[in-house]
Amino acid sequence: MKNLITNEQVIKLAFSDGEYVSPEVVLDSDIASAADRYIVPIVGTELYEEMLGGSHTTLLDDYVAPALAMAVRTMIQPSLNVRTGELGLYIPSSARSDTAIKTAVHTLHKSLRLRRQSLLKRLSNYLKRNASEFASYDAGNDIMQRCSINGGYVQIR
Repeated sequence: MKNLITNEQVIKLAFSDGEYVSPEVVLDSDIASAADRYIVPIVGTELYEEMLGGSHTTLLDDYVAPALAMAVRTMIQPSLNVRTGELGLYIPSSARSDTAIKTAVHTLHKSLRLRRQSLLKRLSNYLKRNASEFASYDAGNDIMQRCSINGGYVQIR
């Protein structure tokens, strides 16, 4: 399966220096799913295929890769928060730490989602500003240019 980025790039771009996560936890299917869900609705199928073919490396490296890596992280983070073993699901907690753990998990997920949305919007705005450089990009089909959620309100253009 050919993807725009590797699992190593996901770890490098979406996790900070102090967070160790093995690249093996990021599957090729995770990257492909995130690309289908978050990147293709912005760039379109044709531009996506061109990047898979090796074109538009600056766009890929500077805008698509960071957004895609964060999209992958937001998809896999819930499974990283818990462990599964022979005895089933294990969630580290104690009677007094349960609320603190839930709050920390909620705060982390919210932060990651906001970062993902900011990176996706950055990609979309870059494409719109530089549409003349990308003949296969159509701002009219870019979901980030047509719909957004600001302050809890859905805005459709």
